[in-house]
Amino acid sequence: MASMITKDDELRSFDVPEIARHPRGYTIYKIVLQITPKELTENSYQLVYWKRYSDIRKFYDTLYRYHQAIYRPEKFPNFPNKSSYMERFNPIIIEERRLATKEFLNFAVKYLYLRTHDAYINFFQNGEKVVLPDVETDTLKPESIITQQPQVSIPILPTPMPSISINKTTDELLLNVDEDEHVNSPSTKILDELNDLHFEHNDENKDDLNIIQIEPSDFIPLPSNTNNNDSSS
Repeated sequence: MASMITKDDELRSFDVPEIARHPRGYTIYKIVLQITPKELTENSYQLVYWKRYSDIRKFYDTLYRYHQAIYRPEKFPNFPNKSSYMERFNPIIIEERRLATKEFLNFAVKYLYLRTHDAYINFFQNGEKVVLPDVETDTLKPESIITQQPQVSIPILPTPMPSISINKTTDELLLNVDEDEHVNSPSTKILDELNDLHFEHNDENKDDLNIIQIEPSDFIPLPSNTNNNDSSS
């Protein structure tokens, strides 16, 4: 147990989390030494002690005198003054002692010359070891929650038509298209028939016009022989 207190490859801290009343009537203080190995392969653990205040006070006085005897520069923490017998159950006095004990123990554990003292080693004998659970194995796993995926609208893009190679020139293609439309369109057929009738009618009019132009020639007076005879006479 002494090696657990004095090893240098561990991180140590003290806490005094609670107090209790002993069956014999005096107050006892719960002292918890938290030890965390620097090697990650080892679990942290605690050493738990229940101590009477009178024992804590004796321990404090011993280390304080030793600290002064070797002329250490560190400032040793103060401790409450001794109270009367009737004040030992006063909640204010008990709380003051609890806080002072925690401060004193965390000061002592920082210095090798204090935690290797016989009084220190003897004080922390027969503690209850509590192994803390591994952080990795003790971590609660979150429940798996199935969330509905939001519907994403995907725009429909026009499908590109495959390119077709055309040997004919653009003019020939347009001409062929116009001819096909001209032949196949019903309105075009009607227009063609009307044009034919118009041309036939024009031909008839031309014939009539020729007749009319020719006939008046017959009415042009020609020089008569009578007039010639009269002039001669």
